[in-house]
Amino acid sequence: MTKLIIIRHGEPDYSLVATRNFRGHGMDLAQLTPKGIEQANVVSKDKRLDGASIIVSSPYTRALQTAAIISKERSLDISIEVDIHEWLPDLTFNNRCDEEVEIAVQECIFCKGEYTDDNEKKWERLSAVANRAFKGLEKYLKYEKIIVVSHGIVMRQFEYHTNIPYCGIIEVIFAKILNGAVGLKT
Repeated sequence: MTKLIIIRHGEPDYSLVATRNFRGHGMDLAQLTPKGIEQANVVSKDKRLDGASIIVSSPYTRALQTAAIISKERSLDISIEVDIHEWLPDLTFNNRCDEEVEIAVQECIFCKGEYTDDNEKKWERLSAVANRAFKGLEKYLKYEKIIVVSHGIVMRQFEYHTNIPYCGIIEVIFAKILNGAVGLKT
């Protein structure tokens, strides 16, 4: 079993990517705001991170920048894990505006995160988010304690919270079970 200290990234600033008319995955190049940098600095000193062996980060800029700030404070290596990335509101990666993302969010909420194959949507099922995140983190079960920097929706697959603030933390015990992996509340 491994203790996961899962941290949501700091507050992002989408203005630079928006002014360049980036869309889809291009929006995930957004960096942190000055407030987001301060949030990451504060969380890097949190005692719950003591004793961690490694930082595992989502590949998105906002998560990597948060992980880098924690890494500097904690003198820990960062491992990038593609499968703990943000929920995909458009599996074609062509969403063009915030309104399209908001429609996908509302559909996801209405459908409780799932849909059947005959009623396929453009957004990622929440069960797919959980499956990829669990599989992505299984390779870190050799560690006793790790820091994971990811996204609110990924965190909710381990423990549900209605509102996870920027640089908010949840702690879970992560273990391999017969047909997969599971996160358990500490």
